[in-house]
Amino acid sequence: MTSVVLLLGSNDEHAAQIISSAAKCIDASIGKLVKLSAEYHSEAYGFTSEREFINRAVEITTELDAYEVLRRINLIEALFGRDREVENRAKEASGESYASRPIDIDIIFYGDETFSDSRLTIPYHFLDEREYALRPVAEIAPERKHPKLDKTPGQMLDDLTR
Repeated sequence: MTSVVLLLGSNDEHAAQIISSAAKCIDASIGKLVKLSAEYHSEAYGFTSEREFINRAVEITTELDAYEVLRRINLIEALFGRDREVENRAKEASGESYASRPIDIDIIFYGDETFSDSRLTIPYHFLDEREYALRPVAEIAPERKHPKLDKTPGQMLDDLTR
C-alpha cells in the first residue's frame, strides 16, 4: 500500500459540499481515506475571482499506481462538473493563468516517489510556494518530507510566511 496525499480545492458556491462528496468518492474508488484536514479558505491564486477557495488535504492508502490514481481523479473531477475546455476558454478570455472550477484535485505526494513528465508531476510542483496547499497538507502530514527539497510541509510553510 502506498500513502498518497491529495489536495482538493473549489471556489464553487457549493464548494464545501463538493469537496466533502469528492473525498467520499476518493475513499470509494481510489484508496482508503486515512486523514482529512480541516477546511482552509484562501483567495484565488493566479486569477481574479469573486469567491474564495476552500481547500482540504486528504491522505489515502492505495494499491493503485500513480497514473491510475490520476485517471480516477480526472473522472471524479468530471463527475463534479470540471470541464477543462470551459476553463481554457475562460483563461483565454481573461488572459489569466487560471480560472474558476467546481473542483480541482492534485496529487501532492505519492509515497516518496517523484514523477515528472507531460502527464504527471509529483511532488506537486510549486508546493513550497503555495500557502493554500501547504496549510492543509501540513495539518495531515506534518512529518512527511518532500523527496526533493528534504523539508516537511511545516518547514516549507515557515519559510514561505517569514
